[in-house]
Amino acid sequence: MNLCLNIFQIISILIVGCFVIVCVISYIENQRLVVTRFELWSTKLPEAFEGFHIVQLSDLHNGSFGENNINLMEQIKELAPDVILVTGDMIVGKPGKDVSFAAATMNQLVSIAPVYMSLGNHELRASIYTDTYGTMWQDFVDLLDEQITVLRDERILFEHEGKVIALCGLDLTPELYKRFKHTPMKKGYLTSIFGECEDGLYHIFMAHNPDYFIQYADWGADLTFSGHVHGGMVQIPFLGGVLSPMVHFFPRYDKGLFEHSGKYMILSGGLGNHTFKFRINNLPEIVSVTLNPEIN
Repeated sequence: MNLCLNIFQIISILIVGCFVIVCVISYIENQRLVVTRFELWSTKLPEAFEGFHIVQLSDLHNGSFGENNINLMEQIKELAPDVILVTGDMIVGKPGKDVSFAAATMNQLVSIAPVYMSLGNHELRASIYTDTYGTMWQDFVDLLDEQITVLRDERILFEHEGKVIALCGLDLTPELYKRFKHTPMKKGYLTSIFGECEDGLYHIFMAHNPDYFIQYADWGADLTFSGHVHGGMVQIPFLGGVLSPMVHFFPRYDKGLFEHSGKYMILSGGLGNHTFKFRINNLPEIVSVTLNPEIN
């Protein structure tokens, strides 16, 4: 009896010890930042976009890296981007949560480069379900610097040195964020929003949910920026991310660069967390992308 009790105690101590170690590692990782760099080429890019530099931020969820996010801002300044793309979930979409910190972080970006934002599922539901979230979304928008462009199911032409590429910001719908299952995207959904893709014009998509990458690429998006998955929270070597916010274990898309039919998606592991704060082997990241025209 005493032997069994001792074994139980030892196992309990080991479990508690492992949990404490995981919590400590996760806490340390959540305070650090990494820059993940990519370089891409396309024959559709004008020569004026040689070396065009994009910084992507995603899923801040009110995360803080130094006072007033000074560490985050300093790293972005060092990167000297031509444009900053924010792919949503800067706030925490829970009733009563503060939005001023996320807005203040966004507003600091305009002194570095032009800023474009698309919505994540947290901003989306706050903007739709006002009976639950009150004025949360409108409060956030009202606090944003007027130089920040929020793209909600919109396409614009982004000009650089007299040449243009297309930039699309996609809202998606709440049905496309359902947990525990994959909801198919209706045929023609993207065409109904953006029309037919224009041949010869390089298209960048800002679409928070990466699960529909194939649909984005098949529509014609040359490069998609996504977030949402937080890198799967815990990254296991050779297996990837463990769990997505939509409660998909070992999601197909967790973080990094993905390709389909010559089109690409860059999926940020995100900066923050909202409910479960675990990050193991999965540092908060700033994504840095350099674009170059490719000669046929």
